[in-house]
Amino acid sequence: MRLTTGFVLWLVAAAAATAVGLLAVSAIGTDIFGAGQDPLSQSEVDELLASRPAPPPTTTSSAPPPPPEKTTVTEGGTVIARCDGALVRIVSASPAQGFQVDPDDDDVDDHPTVKFQSEEQEIEVRLRCVDGTPAAEVRYDD
Repeated sequence: MRLTTGFVLWLVAAAAATAVGLLAVSAIGTDIFGAGQDPLSQSEVDELLASRPAPPPTTTSSAPPPPPEKTTVTEGGTVIARCDGALVRIVSASPAQGFQVDPDDDDVDDHPTVKFQSEEQEIEVRLRCVDGTPAAEVRYDD
């Protein structure tokens, strides 16, 4: 008798769980208080878009583009420079492994120069502006 009662209670619980699951699945896509909203037609979408106020015009400031940068890669390292008018500005100088930048030699004859030095070699990158673009001359000294 206990076994039969347990089995019947189990069947009732399984049926109730199934009913709750089916009810939950059927409720997907509907609102809490009833049926969900039908999709809008193309004309309804166009109407709603036309009734919205136009966004304010965007103000674009025509800032001049940054001056072009020139990257010079050598065995001793990499130099990135740009021209500000007729003057060359060194943006960065990164030595390659085994080299270091000579800190005392940054201006020679009004043309910035970067020297990369290792125990065996010295590489000099001399910069100048040509038509608003940096030009590099590389010299190797063993």
